[in-house]
Amino acid sequence: MKKIFIVMAVIIVSVAVISSAYAMQPAEKTGHHKEFCFKKHLNLSDKQLASMKELRNSFHNDTRDLRYNLEIKRIEMRKLFTDPKTDDATLLAKHKEISELRQQLSEKKAQMRIEWRKILTPEQIMKLDKMPHKRHAECACHHQDKSMPGKMSPKAKVEKNKS
Repeated sequence: MKKIFIVMAVIIVSVAVISSAYAMQPAEKTGHHKEFCFKKHLNLSDKQLASMKELRNSFHNDTRDLRYNLEIKRIEMRKLFTDPKTDDATLLAKHKEISELRQQLSEKKAQMRIEWRKILTPEQIMKLDKMPHKRHAECACHHQDKSMPGKMSPKAKVEKNKS
């Protein structure tokens, strides 16, 4: 009887903790950090941001099979590479297949970026050069979290490695 009571108490406490954690989540997700940075630095309108999201979703849908095939070829290459019986010609042929798929994906990505650029105003296009890049700490979403003392921003890591 005590064991049943203890198990029930643990289950009730677990449900209470999980439900309170779930309740504290924001009702609406703020979106991808990249979207926040683009909107902040380029002063994107909601319409522009929606168009960019639509382009990104379309790109992901259009390239799903291509990305899947690329991953399959990478796995096949890994298996071939670790097999001592595989000859050089087979490895080179598989590498060529992977390169062709990467090239196709790269071209589709370039097309998406060109379409994405058409959404921007000339002033926003000029600001692109001054916008922080993916690994820079200049964007608000990349600043060091003061509440987590062990966590370093990428910029702080670079500066630490230089010294």
